[in-house]
Parts: sequence; C-alpha cells; structure tokens
Amino acid sequence: MNIWILTLFPKIFESVFSQSIIKKAQRLKLVKINLVNIRDFSEGKHKTVDDKPYGGGRGMILKVDVTVKALESIKPKPYKILLSAGGTKYDQKKAEFLSAKKNLAIVCGHYEGVDSRIEKFADEVISIGDFVLTGGEIAAMVIVDSTVRLLPRVIKSESLLEESFSKLSTFNFSPRFAGEAGQLSTLLEYPHFTRPKVFRNMKVPKILLSGNHQQIAKWRKEEAVKRTKQYRPDLLK
Repeated sequence: MNIWILTLFPKIFESVFSQSIIKKAQRLKLVKINLVNIRDFSEGKHKTVDDKPYGGGRGMILKVDVTVKALESIKPKPYKILLSAGGTKYDQKKAEFLSAKKNLAIVCGHYEGVDSRIEKFADEVISIGDFVLTGGEIAAMVIVDSTVRLLPRVIKSESLLEESFSKLSTFNFSPRFAGEAGQLSTLLEYPHFTRPKVFRNMKVPKILLSGNHQQIAKWRKEEAVKRTKQYRPDLLK
C-alpha cells in the first residue's frame, strides 16, 4: 500500500510513523508513507500557500491552486481524501474500505480551512469526529494507523476478530443473546485483565482464572453486550 500525506507540516509525522506498528509495516514493506509538503508547490519568493477569504471573515484559507498542484503530482493516481470537520464521519467500515486501496492520498487542511473547490478534486471528504482540530495532521495519523493495522501480516489476523467494532459474526452469539444482540451491527470489545490479580481491592473476575475456556467465551460475549449498552448504546438497533 502506498500512502501520500499532503501537509504544510511534514515533521509532525516523523515520530509517530517511526515507532510501533506503523514502523513494523514500513520495515516489512507492507506500506510506504510519503510526506508531501504543499508549500513546495507554491510559486513566488514567499511560497504563499494561504490567503484571506473572499467575502471577509477571520483567518486564512488554504489555496486551491497550490493544493491541487501538489495533489496532481502524485503518480499513479491515488484514491484522494480531503480531511475536514464538515466531512462524512469516519468509522471502522471506512477504515476497512481504505485499507483495500493500493494508492491513497490524504490532504490535511489547516488555518481557518481550505478553499472549498479542493473538494472537487477529492474522491471524498472525511471527518474523524464532531469536533474541530487546528489542522488535519492528527486526523491523518488516525486514518493511517487505523488502515495500516488492517493490512495482512501487520497484525495477526486472529487479533482483529474480537476487538471493538469487529464484525458481529466473529462473536458467534448463542440463541440466549439473540434477543438483545442479534440485531447488532457492531459491538465494543469485552474487558481485559492482567497481573496483579488484586489491585487496591479490585479483583480480576474469577471466571478468567478458571481455565474453563467455554465459560470464559460465554462471559466475554455477555460483557461485550453490557459494555456496548453502557458506552455506545447508539450501536444497538
């Protein structure tokens, strides 16, 4: 997979992409991440990349001509994403969709926003949530991390089966849960515990110490439903 990130601040990514899972994916040559400095495509002495908004208003707007020039420099032609607080909300299903793309370009907005005409050159506009960031760089990190980890060989496939937002079919719900969980599209992952067994009077559930894997699986199914009801009831249909 090839990923291009178009940004005014490429150095922001250096630490994040040189560690952990993303570092492993690059080392195995499962993904190649290219940082494209939008400013390199600006002309003139001052390399201007932004300007005042037509119609007045606060802040500066990322210029369409410079940004599109940077976007069109990418070969082969990638699937193009523009990050914006006003875009379609990002989710696990979209992460799976993007992870299947061989070539992906992500445009990071900044300042007050981007010239809306840039949207015409993107395949879709994405937001990672209902909040506003200073720029698209952190959002781009979120998208890269969530897609790269889904690539074959980056993480063991069995580790992806029962995590939050995994497909319901992996939980193999029994008829007992059909009434409350049978219509779920996704579930949050069940809770995890490790040593010590007791911490400040908080004990690891006995069932997890029993060695009875059938009962443990049953407990995890129940807890997944409980956790979803508590933290994300909107996922229940």
